[in-house]
Amino acid sequence: MTQLALAVHRNSDIAGTTHTMPVNFHPTCSDVKRQRLLCPVCLHWDPRPEDGAGPGVGYCIKRDVVTRIRCECNLFEEATPMKVEARNRSIYGQIDEGGGEEE
Repeated sequence: MTQLALAVHRNSDIAGTTHTMPVNFHPTCSDVKRQRLLCPVCLHWDPRPEDGAGPGVGYCIKRDVVTRIRCECNLFEEATPMKVEARNRSIYGQIDEGGGEEE
């Protein structure tokens, strides 16, 4: 092989592992592929991308702690559209169709 060919292919064997951000799961996730990841679909989860904590880490509002994604949690509550809307109403108040805000 030429010098150029070696330079182009030197990291091809590890490119998949070095160029992606690793996700560190919580110790409750013993088998990530078979267990359901609860936090991303939880009503109390805030991924906090502005903190730069990385993938798989976010803020649990209910626990008031930054944590890794969990597979088991006694505070888990599925974030259905109705529950999310109700939570947002409690935080931000009711917004009427005219653009104003009602308290």
